[in-house]
Amino acid sequence: MKWTSSTLDLLKVAFGKEPFSLKQAAVALKKEMGYSYNAARQVLHELVKAGSLTKLGRGLYRVAEKKAVQTEALTISDKLVVTLTSGFLIRAEEVLKEKGVEFMVTGPSALSQFVHLLPRRLIHLIYVVDGAGEFATAILREENFRVFLNPKGNEVEMALQAFEDRDIFVIREYAKLEGNVEGRAVLERALVDTYFEATRRRIPFSEVEVGRIMANVFRTEKIDIARLLSLAGRRGVKGEMQSIVKALIPDVPLSAGVTNEKVEQVLKGIRA
Repeated sequence: MKWTSSTLDLLKVAFGKEPFSLKQAAVALKKEMGYSYNAARQVLHELVKAGSLTKLGRGLYRVAEKKAVQTEALTISDKLVVTLTSGFLIRAEEVLKEKGVEFMVTGPSALSQFVHLLPRRLIHLIYVVDGAGEFATAILREENFRVFLNPKGNEVEMALQAFEDRDIFVIREYAKLEGNVEGRAVLERALVDTYFEATRRRIPFSEVEVGRIMANVFRTEKIDIARLLSLAGRRGVKGEMQSIVKALIPDVPLSAGVTNEKVEQVLKGIRA
């Protein structure tokens, strides 16, 4: 269940068709879901944008007469359909664009519609061009985001434990953002980055869940295998990705790849 959907359900139960204030909503959301005041304000903003809430005035809302939450989808190309699930990420993208930072959202955040179990708090992976990391980190921190520049996996885990009420943003620098379309990674790039970041323990993300994501993507989307392997090669995991592709598409004409413990964990998710 998307975080906006679960929040709307709670607001319906708490207030029904009666108007309520931001403060009242924040109290209810903190009690039931552990949201901070800022998180409550952001999710109300997203629900208003989606048409699920009606804004009656400054800080005053009411559940709109709609039977379902509308999920906001961003279609950029025939190979990139991204479902936006976090208001924090949407705002971070707006800030980076306003400041002229060249960036690319990738990893699990760029594949949210394919995730089997979407956690309440997310780790957002954003790649920026070399030299822009400190600037991107600084401007996001000014907006009260929890941002970390080139952290190691254990540092991300510590951040998740320390900041229980908000999403975590990981910024990494790269010379060239291949596969970047208007700030979002195309599917092939997002798959490679998710695999690499998870299997190399750069972010605490289940390798089995990576396999589930890959199975969902290959089941529903048209993937450019040549492009996928080319991008995997640039990250040094081409052999591993070949083994995964062979498991997903047994008839694909590829040579034998590399099978190791990392690949086996991903294959468990695919088989599941």
